[in-house]
Amino acid sequence: MKATLYQNKQTDPVTTLDDVQVVEMNDNHSAAPVRILYKTQSLNSGKSMIELGRDEKFMLKFDDGRSCDVLLQHSSLDMQGNYVGVLRVLGDFPN
Repeated sequence: MKATLYQNKQTDPVTTLDDVQVVEMNDNHSAAPVRILYKTQSLNSGKSMIELGRDEKFMLKFDDGRSCDVLLQHSSLDMQGNYVGVLRVLGDFPN
């Protein structure tokens, strides 16, 4: 599934995430149990660098119409040069 990441209260997307997976954590993460794993070729397709906004809230819009507020929890590069990471979902995740 694909998704588009937006800065809070902005209309231009920060980046498009090529492959996202929604994961629900176990009981140890009761405050924010849903995480989104992502993989993309270009993390900063816009003018902003999301790695610098670790405390900044982003909005993630999925291709199927769902959306949620997220925080960047982890970002890294894999062996093929893709950006991979984890977004933490704030609040309830839409089903």
